[in-house]
Amino acid sequence: MSRRPATPARATHRGRTTYHHGDLPQALRDAATRLVAEHGADGFTLREAARSVGVHHAAAYRHFADKRALLAAIAEEGYVTLARRMQVADAAAPVTDVLERVRRIGAAYVAFARKEPSLFALMTGPRLNEDGRFPSLEAALRGCVDALEAPLRAGQASGIVRKGAVGMQAMTILTLLHGYAEFVLTRRIQVKPTRVAELLATLLEPALRGLQRH
Repeated sequence: MSRRPATPARATHRGRTTYHHGDLPQALRDAATRLVAEHGADGFTLREAARSVGVHHAAAYRHFADKRALLAAIAEEGYVTLARRMQVADAAAPVTDVLERVRRIGAAYVAFARKEPSLFALMTGPRLNEDGRFPSLEAALRGCVDALEAPLRAGQASGIVRKGAVGMQAMTILTLLHGYAEFVLTRRIQVKPTRVAELLATLLEPALRGLQRH
């Protein structure tokens, strides 16, 4: 006897619409991501996320202990996506041109922030893992750092990038990227959308020259 597929199925009970999800945690993450985009991280509750996918809030609490756990899961997905886009950008550059690899990684970082401003704000806002409850979130964030450190390590190995702590070199670049992305999103920098990448490249050049071995 075959089982019915575990896909969302609609049913009504006492006049209320409910859903049986094949992947309720993902459905809740998707719903919360939409709610964050609409109302900000402080503008919804875990109950509201559950209600938006048609399940009782008790079902949501079986997967996420509280709202912060759900937000951490969203942020984790965001960092995984961002790291993947940084890696794709890196792979598109000539493998031996480590500075161009950094430029493209930086452009991917800022492009992500512009495309997903609400998610980016959640990811880089008040720290969700201050008490260490979500080690997988830290691992996902580390994936972004690793993506930037990769060309810097390659540059040191080939003699293009000066010797030194790769982590500090990456932090220098990340600080610039994050600050620029924040300024663009909040319009602290008045730049036309078509020139965002161009201005970023200009701002990166002094930092890249400082990384070069002379």
